[in-house]
Amino acid sequence: MPTNWRDVPENLRCDIDIVADPGLAGDPQACMLAWLAQEQRPLAYTPHNGGHWVVFTHSLAHTVLCDAKNFGSFPIGVPANYEQRPRLIPLESGPDEHRRYRRLLLPVFQPDVVKKMESGVRAQACAVLDAVMNNEKIDFLGDIAKPIPTRVFAEQMGLEATMLPQFYEWETGFYRAPSLEERLACGQQIALHLQQVVEQHQKRPGSGDIVDLLLAAEVEGERLTAEEVQGIAYLLFLAGIDTVASMLSFTILQLARNPDQYAQLHQNPEKVTASVDEFLRLNAFISLNRICEQDTEVAGVLIKAGDNVVIPSAITSRDPRVFGAPDTFDTDRSRGEQNRHHAFGAGAHKCIGLHLAKLEVRVVLEEFCQRVSSVSLSEDRKIIGHGGTTMGLDALPVDLQWTTTP
Repeated sequence: MPTNWRDVPENLRCDIDIVADPGLAGDPQACMLAWLAQEQRPLAYTPHNGGHWVVFTHSLAHTVLCDAKNFGSFPIGVPANYEQRPRLIPLESGPDEHRRYRRLLLPVFQPDVVKKMESGVRAQACAVLDAVMNNEKIDFLGDIAKPIPTRVFAEQMGLEATMLPQFYEWETGFYRAPSLEERLACGQQIALHLQQVVEQHQKRPGSGDIVDLLLAAEVEGERLTAEEVQGIAYLLFLAGIDTVASMLSFTILQLARNPDQYAQLHQNPEKVTASVDEFLRLNAFISLNRICEQDTEVAGVLIKAGDNVVIPSAITSRDPRVFGAPDTFDTDRSRGEQNRHHAFGAGAHKCIGLHLAKLEVRVVLEEFCQRVSSVSLSEDRKIIGHGGTTMGLDALPVDLQWTTTP
């Protein structure tokens, strides 16, 4: 039987709510870091959102994430609601099934293949930035951070350009509609449309987009089924739009609060590449979760089979035992230290699309820094945030000064 709140010792209890804590609605990062500052324990149990463990240290997080035998990945989410959505492939797969998917997917997302996508990503970024150029007040999230990955996703999945407004409406509703029923309805519309896209690609292959590559992927004579490609496409939707928008928004929030850092990038845009991993570390926002498969002791605590273990990457990626001066933006960290953040997870289920996500962040920042000479937070409008397994911003109002030419 999973852990029951009544049976949790006082010294292992906490009151953390990663979904609905009021502090998350204002500044979700500050809320997370306040929890980190209060905690000296490696983990604790909260009664919120069905009850789950919260991991606070990098070392314990790494242990859990890399132990696929004792900590599985189905279902993902807090709460999961897995009965009401497609299974996320390959994320919610057992070890043997997951290895098969990784073999088939790695050739599609390896660095040299992703590199070929750069010109398309840059064209989409430029189109969005040019559309708002010279607007001195914008909502960075709604005007830049969300439209760019939405357009990139649509192009890579072979979606018709005319579908962009409708798809954007579904995507926004999926994440932000006020009721669960509305969010699920939007998710079902997206799943249905992606199914139609896959069927169209089967009839007319050769477009060269990601759906085409997935349908053609082959390892030792084995290919993905159409249903599996649809499941992967749905995961790419979840992982490829909202997460990239959050990465970009939190990064610009950091730069707006630190004008000296922004000035360095504006004057030296070639430094963006070396800064991406440090931006991701400082602005990690995903709370990873694993399900305990069998009673397992970690850090002297018994985690029972069926327990949900949540790992807030915003906390573990600033662990002072791993990162020197963890709250300092330092692009000169050793490569080993840079790559230890949990923005993309760790272990067998580390995000397979990390190279594409980093490419999008780099390209958008390069183009933005060339066009904008300064960025600051608007004094007359509020930042709005949200919690959840993917915490983020719902509005990031900023004031911009543009250069005369991009």
